Amino acid sequence: MAIVTSDQERTEGESVRRGFSLRTLPIDPQFIALGIAFIVLAVLFQIGTSGVFFTPRNLSLLLRQGSVVAVLAAGVSVLMIMGQIDLSIGAAVYLVGVFVAQLDINSDLPIYVLVIAGIAAGCVLGAWQGFWVVKLAVPSFVVTLAGLLMFRGVGWLWTNAETVAPVSEDFIGLSESFTPTGLSVIALTVIYVVSLVAMVVSAQGDRKYGLPVDTVKLIGRIAGLTVPFVFLVWISSGFLGVPAAVVWAAAIGLVLTVVMQKTRFGRNSYLIGSNREAARFSGIPVRKLTFYSFVLMGAIYGVGAVLLTARLGSAPANMGINLELTAIAAAVIGGTSLSGGKGTVIGAIAGALLLSTIDNGMGLMNVSSFAQTVVKGAVLLLALAVDAFVNRRSLTRI
Repeated sequence: MAIVTSDQERTEGESVRRGFSLRTLPIDPQFIALGIAFIVLAVLFQIGTSGVFFTPRNLSLLLRQGSVVAVLAAGVSVLMIMGQIDLSIGAAVYLVGVFVAQLDINSDLPIYVLVIAGIAAGCVLGAWQGFWVVKLAVPSFVVTLAGLLMFRGVGWLWTNAETVAPVSEDFIGLSESFTPTGLSVIALTVIYVVSLVAMVVSAQGDRKYGLPVDTVKLIGRIAGLTVPFVFLVWISSGFLGVPAAVVWAAAIGLVLTVVMQKTRFGRNSYLIGSNREAARFSGIPVRKLTFYSFVLMGAIYGVGAVLLTARLGSAPANMGINLELTAIAAAVIGGTSLSGGKGTVIGAIAGALLLSTIDNGMGLMNVSSFAQTVVKGAVLLLALAVDAFVNRRSLTRI
């Protein structure tokens, strides 16, 4: 029998933490590629739009445009990490959007009740699909493909394929309002300082317990926190403040990141996606956690539906069409593997922002929407190629 030394145990324990802890997560080459892509696109669009692209007003619009996709991409990344997929996102968002729009128009319910009702309705749709996947063992691809057809069909039957409008100004404000400029800067500064202190304290804690601290990675994480902070302060101080939609996206991203990196559910999700049978034999309740992940995705339907309905000011019959493809593409571009077991919520949100950057910049340049679709498809293909290359290099080293 092999004897495991304390040093070996500590190394193995550290490896587990590195696999599932945000603060010890290694730098993914896909994140580097995303950063380079952002810089290249920003330069090209700034030149192509004669300086219009890189202004606080336009970037504020870009962030608002990308927030809905960011929320949905963050949610579907959780499913994909578990080795599942969801093709019904756009239809589910439409159906929940019809529901909340009808409630807003035909009742005097407070706005927060409408939001809760939308999230609850989304959870019902998620639970419905989770039931078929978990209890009847129907592949999620098939279940959610059926959901894509059924949810939109139910919405069309309900409304006779007519637009449900108009929603109230208070409801529209859920997405289109702004946090006042001064309050935005103060809030962003507080968040930045607290996050910076947490990083430093965490690193000091590692040193205290004898764990190695990678200074380069720590500096990289600080830079990764500082750059978005500076840009957000510049944007919010230059145009009306932080958009409400961005606050929603940031809140969802933070909650899902904590869930995936700091909870048993998150750690087990990575294990399930990496090797479902091994996870089952190790005592992880695979079926229960899979069901919970679909319910969680349902809650994301609700948030996405509220934001999109508020942004449009209505629930039109074509609402959310192809939204599932955009969300999945964003997650993949951000480093989430289609085979499961790999990915981050932050990466999915970054992928959503990259796609929104392409839409915004090419729109300002009056590029055809057909050409925009081609470009986004090429970006997705390139992201998959990078992922395949990295995986092949990893297997070669083993």
